[in-house]
Amino acid sequence: MLAYHRYLGRGSVYGLNTEDDMISVIVLRSAGNFLAVQVDQVATEQEIVIKQLEGPVPKPIGIAGATVLGDGRIVAIADVLELIDLATGRLRKDTGGTLWDESGDKAAADAADDKAEPTVLIVDDSITVRSLLSITFEKAGYRVEEARDGKEAWEKMKSGLPCDIVFCDIEMPRMDGLELLSRMQKDSVLCELPIAMLTSRGADRHRQMAYSLGAKGYFTKPYLEEQLLDAASRMLKGEIVGAPAVV
Repeated sequence: MLAYHRYLGRGSVYGLNTEDDMISVIVLRSAGNFLAVQVDQVATEQEIVIKQLEGPVPKPIGIAGATVLGDGRIVAIADVLELIDLATGRLRKDTGGTLWDESGDKAAADAADDKAEPTVLIVDDSITVRSLLSITFEKAGYRVEEARDGKEAWEKMKSGLPCDIVFCDIEMPRMDGLELLSRMQKDSVLCELPIAMLTSRGADRHRQMAYSLGAKGYFTKPYLEEQLLDAASRMLKGEIVGAPAVV
């Protein structure tokens, strides 16, 4: 970024005023990779609901979906992970969709598959908890998706959001974590997705209820990063973590 600033910050040398010499840059991060993107303007920061693109037209590369602003405008939402993949050469700029570079033999392709980042969906109505969990999982090499409550998580998963594992709070507005868990277990596709509850409720009855509904793990706040990451790795292998003993 310092080199980038020195390259662009030469307005005084060429006679430009301070305003002409100013640019807006956002820094994107994914699993230790950083990408600086120049934008026309940094307008504001706000929480949004991303609607998945539907229909026969392939999803454009670098676009995650769209959202509707308060004034009715529809705005495309950039896919940070795909933009970083494009910048690092992991994606081709093929017209009409997202394609992984298929160069190399089958062994190389298999190796790439083994290194694929698993995607974790974090469901919590606290933006602070979501942010902290995102940092934890991104540092460990996960791709991270977020939802503010069970209803948003359900809508995202039913609309085709790629996801390998879910960490979910219990007490949330609109749809709580136990209802989301129950719905997932009744779905022929989502029932295979491992989900762990991460909540402030530590009573045995809540823990037993979650496991009886199909949870693969149950953790209380405050949590230990190492414990969550170890549990996530085991759950991805099909294990049930920390289930109460059956008497």
